[in-house]
Amino acid sequence: MIAKLVGIKWDARSIPVQYSMNNTLDPIPNPLGPPVLTLAQAQTALQMSFDTWNNIPTSFIEMKITGTTANPGFAGFDFVNELTFRTRASFTVRASSFTTSLIADRTFADGDDLDEDGDSDFTSAITVCTDVDGDGDIEFPAGFYKAGTILDNDAQFNTKAPATNGLRFTVGDEALDRNVNSVDLIAIATHEFGHSHGLSHTIDNQISDTDGSASVMVPLVDQGDPASEQARRSLSSDDIAWSSYFYPEGSASSGPASLQPGDKAFDKEYGLIKGELRHGVLNQPLAGGSVFAIDYLTDKFVASGFSGTIQLSIDPNTGQRFLINDPAFHILNGNYVIPVPKGIYAVGVEPVDGNPDIAPGIAPPLICQIGSFFGQQNFNEEFYNRSREDAREVRLGEKFPVLVLPGLNLSSGVDIVTSDSININNFGDFDTLGVRNSPPGTLFAVQIPASQITAVNPGGGLLIQGVAFHTGVADASVVPVFAKAMLTTGTVNGETVTIDLARPLAEKNNFVGQDNDFAPFYFRAPRAIGAAVLKGIERGEIQNLFIVLQLPTTTPFPGVSGQPPFIGFDGAGPPNGQPNDAPIFGLSYFSFNGGATWFRNPAFNIRFSLIVSKPLGQP
Repeated sequence: MIAKLVGIKWDARSIPVQYSMNNTLDPIPNPLGPPVLTLAQAQTALQMSFDTWNNIPTSFIEMKITGTTANPGFAGFDFVNELTFRTRASFTVRASSFTTSLIADRTFADGDDLDEDGDSDFTSAITVCTDVDGDGDIEFPAGFYKAGTILDNDAQFNTKAPATNGLRFTVGDEALDRNVNSVDLIAIATHEFGHSHGLSHTIDNQISDTDGSASVMVPLVDQGDPASEQARRSLSSDDIAWSSYFYPEGSASSGPASLQPGDKAFDKEYGLIKGELRHGVLNQPLAGGSVFAIDYLTDKFVASGFSGTIQLSIDPNTGQRFLINDPAFHILNGNYVIPVPKGIYAVGVEPVDGNPDIAPGIAPPLICQIGSFFGQQNFNEEFYNRSREDAREVRLGEKFPVLVLPGLNLSSGVDIVTSDSININNFGDFDTLGVRNSPPGTLFAVQIPASQITAVNPGGGLLIQGVAFHTGVADASVVPVFAKAMLTTGTVNGETVTIDLARPLAEKNNFVGQDNDFAPFYFRAPRAIGAAVLKGIERGEIQNLFIVLQLPTTTPFPGVSGQPPFIGFDGAGPPNGQPNDAPIFGLSYFSFNGGATWFRNPAFNIRFSLIVSKPLGQP
């Protein structure tokens, strides 16, 4: 059958969601040896993680540990919402939240036994989910349930050997450490319990220019950074917004969604940014683009969402999904919605292209995977600019303010078309992030020969939109801030390299990068810079452009590791690894003495990109 992808969430009749703690392991296994957690300590920590979500004033989700289960085996679909440290040998992730939900609308009658264990799972004798017969599993009220309704949720935590990603789970600030095989239980559980009530992964791993913290629903936790672990116990504005969107307080006059003391009505606190995302080159609605809203005045990240409505062919008997090689069939639209508090926002979009996460890493992954399968995750990060929004734009970095007021749809129609800009990349796929222990003030540069620039639009004009740097950090709690970023000119004569750092075409001090992602530096005058470069090449005055990034000039570097911000490299070929996907071009350089002397990097390509566009009206 043909089936649309829908989100999952608990029916209001399931609130509060009742969980049972597996009590067959006490103390909790620790693959690193003592100290260990008792079952009581673990249960207290898990309820604290639940309460982090329960205490959102604009969300009516409520999840509680109400009992125990003596299951000697493994969690599964049995109408027992189980919390367990028992995992199969094949379980090789740190933790998971596994959900069984309806794939179609369905009406259940009194006495229906869905899990086929001989015990009825639906009864007309109740109006809210209850363990009617006291046997430990939950009965649902008979009646109608929508597709996506969660019926069973189990959270599992891996305590096997580190080789299988097993972990020592700890509780409390004093137990936080730099051991990558040890992690804070509350931080991990808070993430998993976001999945438990229907939230997906996100790629929002840097809150602001001064706060390297990530949203709880980012799938990666830096287990070697205690500050990062500690921060992941608390919800970001994105986590709060989406829990509130799916479980909006004040959306009913009675029951869990009705306002109680301390609650705030969702539609009095939040508005919605809505629009459509289209791929400008393919002229298709785009599936799985990450559309984000940042505070227009402070650039602080607030919330994001993925674009698109998709459908698949599915065998209802086996659950197997099938792809038809036709984007028009699979991608019904590129619509998106972002819930945000009242305010003024800049709305942007970035691809799910492997940095900081790949499309299959976004769970549930299907929207992003479909977009990736059809080659849609290949555009540059850019912003909505209203009337100038098109595949061909004069300034990719231009932002138009979007006003959002609670309960109103004034922010509808924020439609974005990805640019047809062209990247000149003298590198291949990402291989490593470094360099560790680089001296302060180290300069990194990538050469763009004039021939590459003139080849973009022979005989025509050129807009040099900006540059992008693949950057990162050793500690996830840290923001990668560099002394300066620039685009400038220079010459290469054999091994002698001269780069003009005194007269750059564009420069930005205290440049803020992104954590394991490409950070764009868009220019204010792309047309003027492009014209000047082409004229300089024509006159023989410009032989090369150089993209330059400088590490901070003072120490100590922030973070528990004390490392400088990192840049991305391509080049893990022999003897360091497998054959590289791209040759070493010999166009990457570094300098330890302020640019007086430059050294060619013989083993790696630095992942810096020049972003250009053809002028409006040119093919």
